[in-house]
Amino acid sequence: MAKFLKTLIINYLSFLLFLSIFSAHAQENNFEKIKAYNDFSNYQIKEITQDTFNNIWLATNKGLLKYNGKSIVDFSLNTDNFSSKINTLFCKGDSIFIGKNKSLFLKTANQLKSFDAKEVYTIYNHQNKILVGTNQGIFYFKNNLIQPLKTTSKLDFSTINDILFIKNNFFIGSNSGLWQIDDVFNPKKIKQISKGNYTSFLSFNNTLFVLKDNSEIEEFNEENGLVNKYFKDQITNITKVENKIYVASKNDGIDVLDITNFTFDKRISKYNSFLNSNTINVVFEDAERNIFLATENELYIKKNSNLPKKTNLILADISVNYVPLNSINLNSYNKVLNLQPNENNLSFLWQAISINNSENIEFRYKLNKDFSPWQKTNQINFANLKSGKYQFTVESRFKNSTDISTKTFHFFIDTTIYQKIWFYLLCGVILCFLLAGIVDLYIRKLKKKNQQKIDKLKLKNHLLSLEQKALQLQMNPHFIFNVLNGIKALGNAGNSNELNKTVSQFSILLRSVLNNSRLEEISLRDEIETLKNYLDLEQKINAKSFEYSFETSLNNIDSEEILIPPMLLQPFLENCIKHAFLLSTKEPKIKLLFEVKNKFLHFTIEDNGVGFNQTKKEKSNHKSVALKVTKERIQNLSKYNLFSIEEIKNKGKVTGTKVTFKIPLKTDY
Repeated sequence: MAKFLKTLIINYLSFLLFLSIFSAHAQENNFEKIKAYNDFSNYQIKEITQDTFNNIWLATNKGLLKYNGKSIVDFSLNTDNFSSKINTLFCKGDSIFIGKNKSLFLKTANQLKSFDAKEVYTIYNHQNKILVGTNQGIFYFKNNLIQPLKTTSKLDFSTINDILFIKNNFFIGSNSGLWQIDDVFNPKKIKQISKGNYTSFLSFNNTLFVLKDNSEIEEFNEENGLVNKYFKDQITNITKVENKIYVASKNDGIDVLDITNFTFDKRISKYNSFLNSNTINVVFEDAERNIFLATENELYIKKNSNLPKKTNLILADISVNYVPLNSINLNSYNKVLNLQPNENNLSFLWQAISINNSENIEFRYKLNKDFSPWQKTNQINFANLKSGKYQFTVESRFKNSTDISTKTFHFFIDTTIYQKIWFYLLCGVILCFLLAGIVDLYIRKLKKKNQQKIDKLKLKNHLLSLEQKALQLQMNPHFIFNVLNGIKALGNAGNSNELNKTVSQFSILLRSVLNNSRLEEISLRDEIETLKNYLDLEQKINAKSFEYSFETSLNNIDSEEILIPPMLLQPFLENCIKHAFLLSTKEPKIKLLFEVKNKFLHFTIEDNGVGFNQTKKEKSNHKSVALKVTKERIQNLSKYNLFSIEEIKNKGKVTGTKVTFKIPLKTDY
């Protein structure tokens, strides 16, 4: 009988033990695998964090993963030559700081920046100042630069595992011990609390707990220093979850401790749950109080039985003419976006992320007017919008819920230029100025034309006056008187042959002068013949004997075909004969040269007399009117006449005078 009772008691106790184990096993079976992680089973999760939009970010040994409650996206960070392993993550607003070996990444919604750094193991935000813990001390990230912070030589060369600001002090967990610093930017008091390898911190209720050598959890207070609270081999992570302390280990699952006194409550392992391993890398509780648990090759979730009441709605993207609007923060922009008239094609993309209830999220939107029906669609395109003010509104909710999240975005499409009032006014003003300009231009042209006519008439009158003066002065009366006296002397001397020849030459000269005076232009040959007659007569009647010569270089143009004004050269020859030669001048000579160059006819008259300046002195009381009139004629024929009178010098001695000028070449063909 006693043996029977003993057997009955043992069986009863075994049954109770089985029920307790089964009950515990059933309780921990709330952890379920995240199926989306199946494609990443060879990844090992190092750290889990969450951004303000409820996205779950996973730091792994092979890169960065994002989980939105439905799918997991792999973000490649292989922009350097180092390992893709990620050591730590930190989310701030819509930005994510990513710590790797020898680099720090900053990922925003629109871009990814990389910065050279040491091996980054922790990132901490203190009053919007980003502190970076590396294998060579603490660094400060500011203005896209990473600067070292000087503390002590020992700490500056230590591996910084964790940073926390509590009780007006910074606590630094490193491989050289636990440190307390009053101010890491300007330290005045630095204290090493304990030696050892301190890997992570946990704080709640203004109390600090630290993990030492991956095996001891200690509580720090100012009075007693460090107090040992719990011991376990190979601890990987300590986290506050559901008002419990979860102590994850490398080989023994998770110990759940009472938060008030750190007493053991239960253990979660592969033996009482659906976990595939007792190696627990990370435990994390998100904003919806879902619990994530990462083993060596799987990711589990224990969803909160209390569903969230309100969605977390964000504007994920706005595109203008199919180009993403990256210049502004879409979810904090509270101004009106001004767009050009041609920027009238807009696309909106929005998201509401819920890890616990993503399947039941629905949206509706409106542009100024009425809302669309509730739907799953999270994108809309608006094409060819007219100018004006717009307000785009999107709302989200859980299905059949009355708690609604709202986002609005204001923009203004400018009116095209030709539709603006100022454009019409400007066009009217421009038209008036244009008409005034046309009228003014017409009046100016009319005045210019009339002035040209007046100037032409003045020039014509002046030329006529010059021609009349030239006609009057073409033959010096003194020259005619001398010729007649010479003829008379020949008659008295009975030299009839010379008399006849002289009378004939004189008559030809007079006839040519009279005939040419009625013409505006004569041929160069006729002018040369007239000048030869004139010079021959001067030789006969002048007491000063001289010689003359004519040279032409006309570029194969016949002198009969070249036209010039009559009697251009005679005044210069007369002046030369009358004033240049003295009785003592040896072999007086006059040389005339006619040349065609660059569409101009060049005239040159040279003599070997006393020089132009000497003749000016001798005739200072005599005004050569014929010479002045001829010079004015030449200047009126062309503004490019280059008229000049200069002395010819040889070894500093004056040997004659040279007259040069040119007129435009004109022919009769």
